[in-house]
Amino acid sequence: MVPVPPGLLQYHVKIETILSMAEDIRSMKMTCGDYKKNYELEYHTKENLMRLIPKTSTGLKHKDVWKIILVIKSVTVDKVCLKGALINQATGELALVSSINAAIQTEYKYRTIQSHDETYKICQCKMIAPLLFWDELVNRLTN
Repeated sequence: MVPVPPGLLQYHVKIETILSMAEDIRSMKMTCGDYKKNYELEYHTKENLMRLIPKTSTGLKHKDVWKIILVIKSVTVDKVCLKGALINQATGELALVSSINAAIQTEYKYRTIQSHDETYKICQCKMIAPLLFWDELVNRLTN
């Protein structure tokens, strides 16, 4: 994975970068004790897309060309976290984005950015996700 400086979003991830992780992911699956970490595959809805597009110059500039490739969701009581991979249909590059609802925002200690859903904010950081996310992303990009 290309290093991402703290405080920057991953907007320009090449598909080849993700596909190059396939062998490592296969290896990790053999010893992984918590593949899902309380996440499940989630629906590709317009609402989820709006929750994953940041209100930044890049997010706004390409608002109409983002498409969900993958979204996973963790729900603990009323706390919702979405992790998504969006493809910019104009450039072919991926954005890797985490978005949290208002219930998590009160305890989240890091910088966030408004999304296109008033109740969700984008975590301003590089993607940290369970193996489920990376495995399924590679799967979807190879089929």
